[in-house]
This record gives sequence, structure tokens and C-alpha cells, in this order.
Amino acid sequence: MKVIALFSALLMSAALNANPMLYRYHIPESAQDHRYDYHWALLKLALEQTSAQYGDYQLEPAPLVMSESRQFQALGGPLLSVMISPADIENEKRFLPVRIPLDKGLIGYRVLLIRKERQAEFSRINNLEQLRKLTVGQGRDWRDVRVWQDNGFEVVQGSNYNGLFQMLLSGRFDFFSRSIVEVQDELAQRRQQMPDLAIEKSILIYYPWPFYFYFARTDAGQKLADRVQVGLMKVFNDPVLFDPLFNRFNGAKLAQLNLQERHVFYLENPFLSAETPLQNPELWLDPFNRPSH
Repeated sequence: MKVIALFSALLMSAALNANPMLYRYHIPESAQDHRYDYHWALLKLALEQTSAQYGDYQLEPAPLVMSESRQFQALGGPLLSVMISPADIENEKRFLPVRIPLDKGLIGYRVLLIRKERQAEFSRINNLEQLRKLTVGQGRDWRDVRVWQDNGFEVVQGSNYNGLFQMLLSGRFDFFSRSIVEVQDELAQRRQQMPDLAIEKSILIYYPWPFYFYFARTDAGQKLADRVQVGLMKVFNDPVLFDPLFNRFNGAKLAQLNLQERHVFYLENPFLSAETPLQNPELWLDPFNRPSH
């Protein structure tokens, strides 16, 4: 009986490893685009935690750069099997989200990139009405364009991510909203070429803005999503796994932004679905009250 059980286990292991599960993800828009480095590292860690249950996996980049709208068109086809996008009612109907906020909601905490000489002007802003008199820059495909517009802001849209920084310096809009987990790297990468670019020092904006992994709403997409769901929960529920990864990418950044010293302005996000896990505190991180475990 022991021999039969061992043989069965070997057969099962061979079956699991015969066809590794393929996760093909979108590549950065440029060499300076590191917005998703943490997310893909998180995906790799989640997949590693599920090898015993699901077998081998293959994690590889797509062969070409795609805008977000193009990614959704390609999702589930030969070019792309997984993508990252914010929570959105319509996309969650058309595609299959794993409703776990990948950065525990921190991308919804926003600081502003501005032209350095305008800091005194921003320091005099004490309420949302004053801030609404200024224009915000966003990418044309970005889902939170509608969040800003719905909250009464004029949004100037750019056709590509890198070009938005130059648009800001050229005066095409007044500020560029960036998350607290993105902005430090973005500024550091451009400091030499764009010395007039600066992180505004007095304002913090928050709106609930979870980013999810999305898959095609197919049988194959469901299998890929199920594995990621299991793996992410293993990582999120184990500080030994989650904390080193999170701190490697984000830990020092939060301390450097002096969040406690800023005016906090809250925006509404009317585009979240009823399934958004806002009531599960284990999935969210309050940057004013770390650590999360």
C-alpha cells in the first residue's frame, strides 16, 4: 500500500509539473518605469507559496509595450494572461479580478509633483476648494481620471506616462498626482534631467483606490486567478513573507514623505463595486499607523 501511495503521489506531481501555469504580464513603458516592480515580485512570491498545490508556473513578460486599454483587449490571448488595474465596476464585470489590494491600498494616498518654484503657492492651500482651482495631470487611459473629474477637478490628460513629467514642467497643468509608493522613485530617476521637479511638501490626498490582478473571464483565467487568490492570502496573512517584501520596496519611502505633517484631503470614489473589500482590515494598511500586523 505504501508503494502504491508513493507511486500515486509521484504521478500527481508529474501531472502538476507537466504543463506549468503561464502568467504573462505587461512590461514597463520605459526603462524608467518601475511602477509595477513590487506587484510582479508579489505575484512571484504568491505563486511560489502554491507550488505544492498547483505545481510549476512560468512568469514571463509580454513581448511588447501596451497601453492599459490594449492590455484589456489582449488579456486571455497569447500576448497577456495577467494584468494590473484598479478596482472598477465595469472592468470587474467584463474581466476576472482577484479582489485583494496589492499594496494594501497605499496607492490611494497621493502626494503632488509640482514645479519647485511653486511650493509657496501650494503651502497656502488649506481646503479642497482652493485646490480645485488648479489643474491636475493624468494619463489618458488612467481610471482615476474620472475620480478627479467627479470630485470637481479639471484634468489635463497626456498620451503617455513619461511625457506627463515634461508636460508638468512645461506648465500644461499645475500638479501631477502620484502615489506615496511611486513618487520617490519617479523623482530620483529624473532628478538630473529635471531639476525643477519637486514633491509638494504640505498636501496629502486620499481616495480608496485598490489595485488588483485581473484575468480573462474564462475557464483558463479562473484557474490562474484561483491560484493567485490562494497565494496572495498566504503572503498577506504571514508577516514573515509579506513584511520583508513590502519594506524592501516601500518601507523607507513612507518615512521620508512626512505624512503626519500634511493637510489631508479626501476624495470620493464612486466607481468601486459593492464587492470591494473595504471592510476587511487585514487587506489594508494605514500609513499613519504602521505596521499592519
